[in-house]
Amino acid sequence: MTSKDRLSLYQDPNVQILLSKFVKGEIIELVPIFDLYMTVRYPDVEPSVDGDPRDAKELVEKLWEAGVFKRKFHEKALVCPSCISANVSNDYVCPNCNSIDIERKTLLEHVACGTVDSIDSFLVEGGLICPKCNKELVEPGVDYHKLGAWFQCDQCGKRSDMPNPVHRCRNCGHAFTIKDTGFINLYTYRLSLDAEDEFKRVFLVIKPIARVLEDLGFRTDLPGQIAGRSGSLQRFDITGSKGSETIVLDLIFSDKPIDEVPVASLYAKIFDVSPTQAFLVSIPGLTAKAKRLATLYRMTIIEANSPEDAADQLKERFGWEGLAEDNTEEETSTDLTL
Repeated sequence: MTSKDRLSLYQDPNVQILLSKFVKGEIIELVPIFDLYMTVRYPDVEPSVDGDPRDAKELVEKLWEAGVFKRKFHEKALVCPSCISANVSNDYVCPNCNSIDIERKTLLEHVACGTVDSIDSFLVEGGLICPKCNKELVEPGVDYHKLGAWFQCDQCGKRSDMPNPVHRCRNCGHAFTIKDTGFINLYTYRLSLDAEDEFKRVFLVIKPIARVLEDLGFRTDLPGQIAGRSGSLQRFDITGSKGSETIVLDLIFSDKPIDEVPVASLYAKIFDVSPTQAFLVSIPGLTAKAKRLATLYRMTIIEANSPEDAADQLKERFGWEGLAEDNTEEETSTDLTL
């Protein structure tokens, strides 16, 4: 899935709610919980989709397919190969008649006389009495030893050292062995670093700036692409169009003053495209060398402390307070050009 496809996902309010929780640190990792009827649930996602666990599961898978989430193997769930239900019982059956009606019997040995039998044969009124010599067995390890256990079928009476394991689906009734068992992988999910940066740029930084252009009557694309004279598609963080006017804008944000590299990059693109107006928004600002280069290239620079500050400055730079109310196709002659 392309970046453009991801951007359309970011328009979904449910996606915005969920990803904002990641960005704010409210969610670090989505950990699945096993569910008999749905196989897996993601409780941290459910509040973002009005509490619907199925919608939450679908949203997680959609975001992973789009490259927004990265995933890590968590565990495997055993499922019915017929109906894919995880509501499966693990049964043990008699190897002679396949009955599930079996019991585990503990074997005892009477040390004095050597009698070996199930504990049921020794139990008498809460105590242990040897069924052969009728002596009382009191102290384990001295009077008697536990030798292990066998399994006895209450239907056919046969004994066995090990019953056969069989799975039964409680949903459709299908019985199957380990050879036919189905498995589903369960994963934990984290927000990918690329998607986090992309989401921050679009909705926490770029969106308030694009809204100003939309209020001024422009149709915007985030990001936008324009075919240049070279035949190449030039990409900008925001493109805006209204009639014959075309506005392009790139935004750079950092924790320190930004150098001249983004200035040169924007100039190369606008030279190919020749928009009506080109903006470089820098948060927090440019170095002195970058400012001189931007002036030389006749770019409109906005240095701001926040996206909201940048949006306010953009509106002031236009000075078109009445443009949002103007719904005609008339063009203004006050635009700054490169």
